[in-house]
Amino acid sequence: MSSAPAPLPTYDSLRDSNLRQYFETSAVQRLLQRNGWVDKTGRIVDLDKFKGKLNIIEQEFKYAEKTEFWRLKEEEEMRRAIQMKRERALLEAKRRERARRIKEENSIRKSLISAVRNQAAHDIAKASVDLHPGGGYDAAAPESARGRMETGSFFMTQGQGE
Repeated sequence: MSSAPAPLPTYDSLRDSNLRQYFETSAVQRLLQRNGWVDKTGRIVDLDKFKGKLNIIEQEFKYAEKTEFWRLKEEEEMRRAIQMKRERALLEAKRRERARRIKEENSIRKSLISAVRNQAAHDIAKASVDLHPGGGYDAAAPESARGRMETGSFFMTQGQGE
């Protein structure tokens, strides 16, 4: 007959009656409490139950970390979206300001051109009245002046010295 090897029973030193006096000393009790082997009343902590509780706590921590990660990521995306919105609004305001400035410059330019044209027309009319007090064609006027009057030249120097 052969015998099958049997597993050795597990040894638990905390439950050994011969070591009871040693484990009841205050220094050893503090050490066991600090390491989580016994509770504050001195009872032995069941490690299998403790591992289950520890596993649940670890899962809760992982869930909390994941939740915090996604919350921070969402917050960062919100910040980025707000920043982009502000940048777009700033660019739009700059664009509108530039368009307003260009319109203003164009209106000033048009009014200046209009004023110059009006002044030029006034000067021409005044020059023709000054040259011909009667307002008509002056036959006695020199040939160069008659040419200016007939062609309606803007420049008073045209025809002189030719």
